[in-house]
Amino acid sequence: MVIIIIHVIFSIYFLSSVFINSKFFILIICADTMTEKNKTFQEIDFQPVYEYVDKNKIQLIEIKIKKINQLFNSFDPSPFLEKDLDDDAFEYIVSSVEEHPLKVKQKIVIHLPKKELNKINEDEIKRAIHHHFKYRKKISERSIRKKIEEGQLSFIIGIIFLASCLILGKIISNNYNTILSNIIVEGLTISGWVAMWKPISNILYDWWPLNKDKKIYDKIANMDIEFRTY
Repeated sequence: MVIIIIHVIFSIYFLSSVFINSKFFILIICADTMTEKNKTFQEIDFQPVYEYVDKNKIQLIEIKIKKINQLFNSFDPSPFLEKDLDDDAFEYIVSSVEEHPLKVKQKIVIHLPKKELNKINEDEIKRAIHHHFKYRKKISERSIRKKIEEGQLSFIIGIIFLASCLILGKIISNNYNTILSNIIVEGLTISGWVAMWKPISNILYDWWPLNKDKKIYDKIANMDIEFRTY
């Protein structure tokens, strides 16, 4: 009886120690993650603003920046209208659209200092942003076509491989009746069907995320853009 009580006490002590240590470990990870996020936010000098709904019930994707160049990739040597968007700006706009159904009306609102707004050509900036997302849409369309073409080719190869496995398995089962021959036949059958998984996945499922991205880029490419001062 005493041994049982001692065993229970030690078990409770061990479990409580593990629980406390795990909580401490999780707190350390969370603190490190928050520190890293704050560091990143300070480095990029890009301030997204909370989304609001205007009087026409249109969701606003609001961005507050100091200079218009912050919206674009400074390392891109392309002409201004063909420049890539800054990664943080791109991710913020796309994630804001993803949070709502595609049928919800949205508008991008860019907040700039008054002096900076007077220096820019608003129509040119709008065309540059729209051009970027039209380009992304074309990339998604090409990726979808490529994924389906790969799926069709791999499907043909998979069918040939499956048929070969079944035929070979049939030949072995007709000529041999041992444990080893049965294992080989089952292995060939399983291998043939497993080889069909990737082609079927390519054709039926893998292009769905790409198609979703294409619809999001198409929506942003036709979205209204407004400039405001602060």
